[in-house]
Amino acid sequence: MTADRRPEEIEIDRLDQQLATAETGDMNALTKAVATYETQLATAHEKGESDRYRGISRAYQEQLITVLDDATQTEGWELVEDFLDAYHPDTADKFPHVTTILQNVTSRYLIRTRLSAGIDSVPVSALTFFSSILDQFEGDGYDFIREALHPYGWGIGHPDHSVADDIHQYASSSLPLVNAILEHAFYADQHSAVELLEELVNDESVQQTLPYRSGKISGPRYLLDAPAGAVSDFDPTVPRYWEWQEELDHEFVLDEDVETQIREIVAEQGVGDELSSDWEIADLTL
Repeated sequence: MTADRRPEEIEIDRLDQQLATAETGDMNALTKAVATYETQLATAHEKGESDRYRGISRAYQEQLITVLDDATQTEGWELVEDFLDAYHPDTADKFPHVTTILQNVTSRYLIRTRLSAGIDSVPVSALTFFSSILDQFEGDGYDFIREALHPYGWGIGHPDHSVADDIHQYASSSLPLVNAILEHAFYADQHSAVELLEELVNDESVQQTLPYRSGKISGPRYLLDAPAGAVSDFDPTVPRYWEWQEELDHEFVLDEDVETQIREIVAEQGVGDELSSDWEIADLTL
């Protein structure tokens, strides 16, 4: 006699089937797969089943991102926009469990569009999705959602949505997050990014001291890690599961005039005292 299977096991089998069908281009199956993933994570969270929650996320996150990203490249931004409407941060008291999935796919679309067609072609709804997440952060937590916000910097310079204003607004309260977003802004538009960097380091709210390793570090010094990260030998790891520099054949090269501005900021902030006489921008990496 076959033992009765738990409803959760049946739902996971259904998710496998839905994803397999979605991989053939069935958008209805993709919609169901996202809904099943959200429901299963929500149920595990409500029951306090943290191991099950992590297990589902680890088993299906990358596959779901890949299937949705592939579908987006075929169907266009409207497909993602439908999912953003259905699982928008503004629709619930807490972030939907598929938020990092949607952040990842939105980030890929943002980066591809910016590099291929320019910032004016980036849909405003992609940027307002990120800003709405920023607006809902309170205190600590949501580490993966915070990390997935880093590519928001690729929206800098958009004519109808000011990413720079958002970055500036959160600099005083979320400097580590702002630093990471600013690094991505350098990849996108280094001239706009260095102007923003200069504004930030001269803002009184950024003139703060943060704990760092076994000591402390100033806010301006912390933010100088952003351009250093862009020129370093370390490839960006966000969006996860995607080597965008390789796929898009993109190499970041710091312009001489931007390097000059960074060196001037270093001198003005007194950071050069801790560097060697022949320091390079990459030496500012924390």
